Parts: sequence; C-alpha cells; structure tokens
Amino acid sequence: MINIIPKVKELDIKAGFLKKPAIFYNHLDCDKRILKALEKLPYSEQGATLEISIAGETGEAYELSISEDSINIVADSAAGAFYAVQTVRQIFTHKEVPCLYIKDEPDFSYRGFYHDVTRGKIPTVATIKALIDRMAYYKLNSLQLYVEHTFPFEEYKDINEKFGYLTADEIREIDAYCKENFIAFIPSLSTFGHLFELLNQDKYKDLRVLKDCDCTNFWNARMRHHTIDPLHPESINVIKSLIDQYMPHFESDYFNICCDETFDLKEYEKEGKDVGKIYVDFAKKIIDYTKQKGKKVMMWADILLKHPETIAILPDDIVFLNWDYDPQPSEEKVIQFAKSGRKQIVCPGTWTWSRFCEDIEIEEQNISNMAEYGYRHGALGVLNTNWGDWGNPCSLELAMYGLVLGAEKSWSVKTQIDEDFYSRVNHVLYENENGMQSLKQLYEMHKLVDWGRFILNYFIYRYHT
Repeated sequence: MINIIPKVKELDIKAGFLKKPAIFYNHLDCDKRILKALEKLPYSEQGATLEISIAGETGEAYELSISEDSINIVADSAAGAFYAVQTVRQIFTHKEVPCLYIKDEPDFSYRGFYHDVTRGKIPTVATIKALIDRMAYYKLNSLQLYVEHTFPFEEYKDINEKFGYLTADEIREIDAYCKENFIAFIPSLSTFGHLFELLNQDKYKDLRVLKDCDCTNFWNARMRHHTIDPLHPESINVIKSLIDQYMPHFESDYFNICCDETFDLKEYEKEGKDVGKIYVDFAKKIIDYTKQKGKKVMMWADILLKHPETIAILPDDIVFLNWDYDPQPSEEKVIQFAKSGRKQIVCPGTWTWSRFCEDIEIEEQNISNMAEYGYRHGALGVLNTNWGDWGNPCSLELAMYGLVLGAEKSWSVKTQIDEDFYSRVNHVLYENENGMQSLKQLYEMHKLVDWGRFILNYFIYRYHT
C-alpha cells in the first residue's frame, strides 16, 4: 500500500521496485524553488535519474512515473512539478518504492490554512516556517494569519510590549518563505469588528459602538465587545492607517479586511436604524480604500448573509469567505452566494478553539461537508480556519490532523474519512501506526477538562467570592 496525502487521482502500481531510494540529476532547468524542494530527498550518483518537464505557467496537474532506475515528472507548471516532488517525498518514506504511474491534479485551485496569532501566544517565525513546511508537504497553497493588534501599529504603541507582535521584518521573512513553497501569504486584518484592544484604550473609546463594556471576564469581553463605530467620522481614518501600515509587507494581490462578527451594531438596531445599511456603507469605505491601494478584497460573509439585500451593493470582484463551523453546516449559505454569481471560498474549522485538543468528531464532519458543498456549488476553494478563542490553549501540533484533513478534502474532495484515510494519516503525518488512536484517546480525555468552563469558573471565583 502506498500512503500519500492528499490522495492522488490515478495510481497504477507496476512490476518491480526502485533500485535505490535516492535521486540523481544534473543541471535541471527549472524553477529554483523546485530545486530547493529536491534537496529534501536523498541524493546519490547511483540514484534514480530524475527528469522534469514543465509545459507552461498555469495549472497544477502533474504526471509522475517511477521505474527501476528513473523518475520522470511532467507538469503543467512549476507549481505542479513542486507538488509532484512532495508526492515523491512521501513515496520515499516507504520501505520499498514500487514502480508506478501517477496522474494527479487538485479539485480546488485555492487550498488555504488560516491561523490565529492574536488571541494567545504569538508563534515565532521558526514555528510559522515549520507550519509552512507542513502546508507545502500536503499541497496547500495559501496561508493567512489572523491579526488584530499583533503588529507594531502606531495605534497600539502604548500596549505593544504588553501583548507582543510580529515585526515588519518578520512578516516579510514569512512572506518570502511562503513564496519559496508556492504558498500565497495573504494579509488578514480586523478592520470593523474584533478591535477590542484598540477600542479599550482611553484614546479610542469614543470610537466604540458599545460605550459600556463589562470587562470582568477579559476573554468574554474581548470576544463580544469590539466593533468600531461606523457612524463616527474618525473611524475610517483609523482603519485606513492600520491598512497603510500593514499592507506594504505582503506581495499578495489580495487583502482580507475581515469585517466579521460586528455584534455591537445591534445597539443601532435598538434605535430603529437599518443595521444592514450601516454595515455595508462602512464596509464599502474599507473596500474602496483597499482597492485604491491596488489590492483585491477578501472578507468574511457572515454579516452579509444576515442582510442579503446588501450583497448586490458591493463590488463584483470581492472574494467572500463563507464560514460555518457546525458539524452539519448550512448548504443553503453556500448556495446563496453561488446564486448571486459572487466568488466564494468555503471556510470550515479545525475545532481547536477554547480547548486543549482538536474536536475530531466535529471537525471531520464540518470540514468534509463544507468542502463538498463548495465543490458542488462552484467555490474557488477551501480556507480551513484554526482560531484561538479564549487564549488559544490548543498547541499547533494538536491542530495538525485538522490541517491534514483540510488539505485532503481541498485536493481530493471525494475522500471518505475511513480506515484507509486513517492509515495514510498514521504513515504520513504521525509516522506511527497508532497515531490516530492516540489522538482519539487524547480527545476523549479532553472531554473531562473543558477550558471554557474552567476560565468562567476561575473568573467567577476570583471576582465574586
């Protein structure tokens, strides 16, 4: 059995085996990023002669042939050849490499991972590079980091040292490393909701929709009370400033302005105002400014789905990030954007937030269903989210099964989550035949230690006894 993640479209095992599990090549004429990837394979003058042929600049399909003494890659583009190399790397982890033929291509052109670096410990650049290495290994091609205040914005200068941040140089280093691995590093910045640390400062409290905020429970408060006032004339200037400071450090053509979970706008609803119009008017100011800066816009779709009449007001070229984390997510939400003719990316989640360990049962259903809905209704792809609500207690390592599952369903959407998939995960991800069994045991233990309940009880005890 050959274990490869994601599952390839066509696999034909031939008679015989590769004589020596190593490669040999001289003066390959291809993208230097492919040559860099080849350095992760064993090299020997007695190894199999490697040849790579690249047809053009677009497409991600490839063909891979392995005989007893040669390896041949034919790809649509440099990206396709890069993914073929990842397949070879995984094949080389087996005790014997059979002669074979593979023909493969992804079901989605956009295959992303979204990681929260705001609500917990900020990862080092080394940690993020290790994440990028894994993403490349599983043929993911887009990374976004969730940022509210974890960048040295001028507006946060009084609290930067308290929370820490990724520097501009570090962002550029991550951007370059992503490019090395055929991964688009797309900036994602809160620009409407989720601005708690900005609006909790005295100098910006006037820009807060909700004037009175009970911050007894810090984590509860920062999740719910954070919307900048779209009717205050100064609000858009602050947002423009944040964008101006963050945008220049990314090569990506896209910018995710977020604009999700603007909970506090319900205060205007109490006054009888049209919340949908208030929302879309301010969002459009952010969109227009972002486009003026030469970027294409991504944004979360949750508020627009609550006010569907506003979707038509926004420019046609926005990519909507349509999220739903329920084990049985709403297919109707995906259909709604498909019928509107707007571009969308479906966004499931790893279910690591507010917990010590990913929720295997929910994420398997959620990621599978969302990917299948997206494929059925013409979505551009899948952005698998790894949120850090309530302090991000879950280690990144305990989100890796979710990452792999998202990569699998992004490339090969028809994959069933069964024993065959678990066997591939054990071999490729855990390098241990009991990997999934151990993860499931840890998941069962987690049910006895609920992080959210612990935090709530801690604050109740601290402040009310």
